[in-house]
Amino acid sequence: MDEMEGLSAELCIGCGLCAQVCPHNAIFVIDDGKKVISFHPELCKDCNFECNDICPTNAIKGHPSRADLEFEYAHCRVCGKKLDYTVKTAEFLYHKLEKFYEHPEVVFMCDRCKHERVKEFPTEYLRFFGGSTK
Repeated sequence: MDEMEGLSAELCIGCGLCAQVCPHNAIFVIDDGKKVISFHPELCKDCNFECNDICPTNAIKGHPSRADLEFEYAHCRVCGKKLDYTVKTAEFLYHKLEKFYEHPEVVFMCDRCKHERVKEFPTEYLRFFGGSTK
């Protein structure tokens, strides 16, 4: 990848935030059993590089290159349910959370299992995420 412009497939975690903010629909998400982020620079027009600004890993610089990046969905490590995000996204979030939260493994759980797990440490959860036990 050119230092100044392009797309780094290695840095992309498949979160799809870029597709959500692209004003020209030059980036879109395909769900075909796997999550595919499809980049179409031929659809790019003048923009404020919203995709660059929102990317949490800085995988996009300038207009993205033409690519279809395929990602495996994460699954709940307790019950096996398919999660709405990719394995790479879960790993990224885990490493962010582990710096200031004692239970970053919750990113690898579905909402139901996460709710059950949080019952084991409600005070810590509330201190981190807010709310009350009443």
